[in-house]
Amino acid sequence: MPSRVHVVRLAEATQDLIAAVQAHDVAPAKSVQRRRWWKPPINVLRGTVFALALACVVLAASVPRT
Repeated sequence: MPSRVHVVRLAEATQDLIAAVQAHDVAPAKSVQRRRWWKPPINVLRGTVFALALACVVLAASVPRT
């Protein structure tokens, strides 16, 4: 039960803050746009995995047996 009281108080405080900002006509801050990383196509990922697997096979075949 105390957690619900805490959540209700937080909600009331948030509403009070929103009312104060709207009363002063302050524009909300713009969100910072983060740089989006390049997302490679699935075939590039498949090719990379295949090349790594092939390199592992070649490396394993080149190791001398004892």
